[in-house]
Amino acid sequence: MRQNSQKAAKKPSKGGLPNALFVHASVESLPEELYGVASHVSILLPWGTLLKAVALPEKSILQGIAKLCKKEATFKIIIGYEADKEKNTIQELSLPELTKEYCEKTLKPAYQEAGFEISWRFISQTELKQLPTAWAKKLAYGKERSFVEIDGAFCR
Repeated sequence: MRQNSQKAAKKPSKGGLPNALFVHASVESLPEELYGVASHVSILLPWGTLLKAVALPEKSILQGIAKLCKKEATFKIIIGYEADKEKNTIQELSLPELTKEYCEKTLKPAYQEAGFEISWRFISQTELKQLPTAWAKKLAYGKERSFVEIDGAFCR
């Protein structure tokens, strides 16, 4: 986080981001100063407990994300894992298989309950390559995997 905050502090002409804010906190217990400040939230290819939280999904995490959002804030979440490639992680985190049925019957209602109107879709390796992260590019050039993009807006 130190490197990224130093880069963000540079002049915009040198890659700086004058509106960037870096916070070290869990999403369940964010500082109240952050409530209602985000007009967009991106969670791209999370791992570990954050992946578990958005893939299962965990109510307290979704409520924490919702607290960040201004009314009608947009968000994008991209998740993906494969049983034959991440077997131990899937078992350790009790991750479900990302099927059409799971996305419709579990993800969509849980996000709606937290105040988000969402749509979801499977994305291709080509689309994954377009994400602005080194990890996305690495995964995109590996073996074929399934990734789910969840887009939406906070509606409360």
